[in-house]
Amino acid sequence: MFMYVGVAIGYFPSFVHNRFLLGLSGIAVVIASLIISIGITLFFDYPLSMISAEVVPFLLLAIGVDNMFIIV
Repeated sequence: MFMYVGVAIGYFPSFVHNRFLLGLSGIAVVIASLIISIGITLFFDYPLSMISAEVVPFLLLAIGVDNMFIIV
């Protein structure tokens, strides 16, 4: 997913219009939000279910990547 977003958003022949780091930073924001949300959940001693541990990360990544393409 990292490489796909970096290549799809980036424009490699030009160093001025290269958006490779923009794509990677967008994925980093999605991963950071996932880590923070799981941390807050564990801080309040709320049990993690299988859905929140396995399904939600893929949903966040899909929504985050989609929004990155829309914004660009």
